[in-house]
Amino acid sequence: MEKRDENLLDILAEERIHKVLENVLNDNELYQVAQKEVDEAINELKDVGLSREQNKVVDKAISATNASGAAYGATAYKQGFYDGIKLMTEVNQIGRDGGILNEQKFDCEKVI
Repeated sequence: MEKRDENLLDILAEERIHKVLENVLNDNELYQVAQKEVDEAINELKDVGLSREQNKVVDKAISATNASGAAYGATAYKQGFYDGIKLMTEVNQIGRDGGILNEQKFDCEKVI
């Protein structure tokens, strides 16, 4: 069996991003509107008539922006996943500790 350098979260994130996210985005109106704006902007850029060198510079800038956005999205997804796991762990701990929230008496006037 081949050893994997990725952790379980990375494997799960890749699976969800590449096999599930695409379908979700196809049905997401906000994403579709944003993608339409991108397509229109790219078409406008093509009509401007940039030189080959200018096109390379613009393409490099757009590619770098896309890579940054993709890295941000993947990191945000993983952070959200970690936060969800941490929340579930804390909720389970509270439940195992005998319902700590139910046993404590809170004076709302003192909290505010």
